[in-house]
Amino acid sequence: MATAPKKPATRPATSSSAGSRWSPQLRGWGQRLLRWALRVSLGLFLFSVVQVASARWVTPLFTLTMLDQIFEQHDETGEWALPRYRRADLDELGAHLPRMAVASEDGWFWHHDGFDWRAIVDALESNRDGGSLRGGSTISQQVARNVFLWQERSWLRKGLETYYTFLLELLVPKERILELYLNVAEMGPLTFGGEAAAQKWYKKSAKALTEDEAARIIAVLPAPRSRDPRSGEMGKRARRIRDHKVPFPGDKGFEEMGEEMPRLLAREAEEEAAKTKKK
Repeated sequence: MATAPKKPATRPATSSSAGSRWSPQLRGWGQRLLRWALRVSLGLFLFSVVQVASARWVTPLFTLTMLDQIFEQHDETGEWALPRYRRADLDELGAHLPRMAVASEDGWFWHHDGFDWRAIVDALESNRDGGSLRGGSTISQQVARNVFLWQERSWLRKGLETYYTFLLELLVPKERILELYLNVAEMGPLTFGGEAAAQKWYKKSAKALTEDEAARIIAVLPAPRSRDPRSGEMGKRARRIRDHKVPFPGDKGFEEMGEEMPRLLAREAEEEAAKTKKK
């Protein structure tokens, strides 16, 4: 009697076949995750552009730096206090305070693109050689940090600071950047901006400050919580600031200073290359 042909044995599903069934689903999840990441990145980028562009006209009523100082003062004194803060336009800040700020904090402010590479290199060399920890921040970088970010040092904050500085220089005029700086920089314990500082230290408006008074207020930087501009030490610092005034747009020597900067950078690059070659 003829026997029925045997059915081939059914093999169990292998891991490769299981993986092939899952791979379309995994690819779908990956594509959705990528689309989500791109949308979030685009949203954050557009938010930052709008945020910086609005700074052309809007001075912030409050910043993370102010909030941080409120908590820091509470930790030190056990008391809560609101910051002293009075917004003022650049022309309301007088003739002296803007000039003293640029002389002290960023002599090449009008001529660089947001980054003073000479100061950055000097700061890196000082820190590397074991000197006191120095920063190389321009006024534009300080505005990026004071208006949009926080003060605690980290690589994340430094990266964001660089990005916001680039946007500031691209979207906001120099005069407005200086105005923002003089409105949000801390110039005394829980005292923000030149107008509030003038009222606190000299009981007058920023526009009425003398050159020496303006220089003394700027001299408290970068340690405004521990320095009194009326002290003898700040008087010495103020004299040095006044001796290093730089021309503003329209002043005699302004164009010549702008032409000097590329030559100075080139010369310093050559000197640095020569030092490296000797090593």
